Amino acid sequence: MSRWKTNFKNQQIAERIQSSLTTLESVKTEGLSPNDLTEFARLFRILKILAARVTTLDPELYNQALWPNCAQLATNMQSQIATFAQSRNIAHIQQANTYADDILNSLRPLDTEIKPEDAKSISEASAALYQKIVVELNKRADEVKTQLDSLANATTQTKARLDENNKIIETQKTRLDQSIAEFQKQFSTAQDTRGKDFTAETKKYGEEFVKQTNKFETDFKAASENRKTTFDAVVTATAEQSNAHLDFLKKREEEVNKIFGAIGTAALAGNFKNTADREAGAANLLRWIALVLMGAMVGIAVWAFTYSLTHPTDWEVFAFRLGTCIILAIPAFYAANESSKHRERERLNRKVHLELSAIDAYLVLLPEHQRNEIKGKLTEKFFGVAESKHEGENVTKKDLFGMLSTAVNNLTKGK
Repeated sequence: MSRWKTNFKNQQIAERIQSSLTTLESVKTEGLSPNDLTEFARLFRILKILAARVTTLDPELYNQALWPNCAQLATNMQSQIATFAQSRNIAHIQQANTYADDILNSLRPLDTEIKPEDAKSISEASAALYQKIVVELNKRADEVKTQLDSLANATTQTKARLDENNKIIETQKTRLDQSIAEFQKQFSTAQDTRGKDFTAETKKYGEEFVKQTNKFETDFKAASENRKTTFDAVVTATAEQSNAHLDFLKKREEEVNKIFGAIGTAALAGNFKNTADREAGAANLLRWIALVLMGAMVGIAVWAFTYSLTHPTDWEVFAFRLGTCIILAIPAFYAANESSKHRERERLNRKVHLELSAIDAYLVLLPEHQRNEIKGKLTEKFFGVAESKHEGENVTKKDLFGMLSTAVNNLTKGK
C-alpha cells in the first residue's frame, strides 16, 4: 500500500462521515420548522454524497497535506451533529453544513463530474428524505388540525360562558346600584351622628387633658424641689468625702515620694559602689601585672650581671642582655599607668557613693526649701558633669611602639 493510501486511511475520514450520517439518520425531526427541515435535508444529502465519494476516490490523485484538514473538518462536523442530537439547536446543523461545504471544496478539484454512484446516492437520499419529510408533514398537519378543532370547541364554550357572565354582571350591577344608594343613605345618617358624638368627646377629652396637665405640672414642680434638695445634699456629702480622700491620697503621695526617693538614692549610690569595686579590681590586677613584670626585669638584670662576672664576655654582649630585660619595663610601665587611672576612677566613685549615702541623713533635719536648694546644687554636681581628665602623662600605643622600636634598634647596634 502506497504512503498516499496509508495516510488517507490513518485519518479515518470515511469512518467519521459515516458516523455523522448514522447519527443524523437517528435524529427525529419533530418540532422543526420548514427552514430548519431545509437545513437538515441539505446536510443529509451532502453526507450521502460525501460518504459515497470518500469511499470511491483514489487517494494517490490528491496531495497528502489535504487529508489532515479534511479529517479535522469531519471531526468538527461529527461533533456538531452529535450536539444537535442532544440539544435540538438548529445552529449546530448550520455549522455542520459549513464544515460539509469546506470538505466539498477540498475534494472537488479533481472530481468535477457526477459519477453514477453519486447520482444514485443522491437519488436514494432525496427519496428517503422526501418520504421522511412527507410523513413528518402529514403527522404535523394532523396534529395542527386536532389542535384547531380543540381550540374551536374551547372558543365556543368560552363564548357561551361569556354570555352567561354578561347576564350575571347586569343583574349584579342593578343590585349593586341599589346597595350603594342604601349605603349612602345610612352613611349620611351615621356621619351626622358620629360628628355630634365626636364633638362631645373632643370637648370632654379636652377638659380632662387640661385637668391632667395642671396636676402634672404641680406634681412635677414638687418632685423637682425634692430631687433638688436631695441632690444638693448628695453633692455636699460627696464633696466632703472627696476632700477627705484627696487629703489621704496626698499624704500617701508624700510618703511614697519619700520612700522612692530613699530607694532611688540607695540604688544610685549602690551603682557607684559597684563601679568603684570594679575599678578597684582592675587597678589591683594591673598593679600585680606591673609588679610581676618589674620583678622579672630585676631578676633578669641581676642574672645577667652575675653571669657576666663569672663568665667574662665583651661589654657589648652584656649591654645586649641588659637591654633585653629593659624591654620588660615598657609593659610594666603601661600596666602601672593604667592601674593609676583605674585607681583614680575608684576614688571618685567612692567619694560619690559616700556623698549619696549620707545625703538623706544630712538633709532630713533641714527645712523643705533648703533641702530642695541643696538637692538642686548636688544634681548639677552629680549629673551632666563632663569627665575630668587625668593630669598624669598618658602612654599611648604610638609611644609604646616608639619605645620598643628604640630599644630594639639599640640592642641591635650593640650586638
